[in-house]
Amino acid sequence: MFLIIAFTFAAIFLAIFTYVYSEDRQNAEGNYAVVKPYRKFAPLAVILPVVAIIVESITIVPAGYIGVQQTLGSVNMETLGEGLHFVNPISHVRDVDVRVVKAQLEKANAGTKDLQVVHTDIVVNYRIDGTKAAHIYKEFGLDLQDKILIPAINESFKAVTAHYNSEELITKRDEVSSSIQQELQQKVLPYGLTISTISMVNFGFSAEYQQAIEQKVISTQATLKAEQDLKRITVEAQQAIAKAKGEAEAIAIQSQAINAGGGKDYVNLKAIEKWDGKLPNTMAGTVPFVNVSK
Repeated sequence: MFLIIAFTFAAIFLAIFTYVYSEDRQNAEGNYAVVKPYRKFAPLAVILPVVAIIVESITIVPAGYIGVQQTLGSVNMETLGEGLHFVNPISHVRDVDVRVVKAQLEKANAGTKDLQVVHTDIVVNYRIDGTKAAHIYKEFGLDLQDKILIPAINESFKAVTAHYNSEELITKRDEVSSSIQQELQQKVLPYGLTISTISMVNFGFSAEYQQAIEQKVISTQATLKAEQDLKRITVEAQQAIAKAKGEAEAIAIQSQAINAGGGKDYVNLKAIEKWDGKLPNTMAGTVPFVNVSK
């Protein structure tokens, strides 16, 4: 639009310049005629506005954007896709980013079901619905992150955490994030925003409550260790009892065998087990250790 206006003023200036500097000169027959020495510049008065109109009619929408036309303050609901387009030369085309972008709410605070205060940073990936880009631009403008999204993130976070106690926020973190995303999507859907993902980072509680949680975890771990030690001791005691019982039964069987045989065979067996393989020597010579004959 600015180019058309500038070139139009230039064309008017050239026309006036050509007219002002026209001269009356006498020709060979002695007659006077109007002479225009700057007539060669006259075509520019037409060419410049035409060039300006052509240039202003061409627009290129970059990849990842949607073009929204605005003509004399009125928004055209028909948007432009990526690439080259010919538009009304007096229209202004605004490129609207429809790629996935990031919004972050830092140091968000909310109360839990058990009246504890939780704080976190919330990172949200979202995008503008390209089919609604013209409507969004006309009704809300393009500063949706500060005006719409950030307040909606904060409100959704508070609404969801109020249904969980502090322990559940830790153990059911994925469920909490999913609930916040669903709540947020419902709030921003009328504004043409689509939520892709949501993440909670730097998640925690007050220093005092965080310390209490750590002590509870330590106590729980100590209890589990004690229970495991008790189970181990019980198993070891049962094994010792079973071993002792087995040894007692073996001794009883041996005793029965000894009593049945009068004990002679048992004594000979034990002597053989302890014998070093050498026969005892006496004054009478070598003496057999046992009588192996029947």
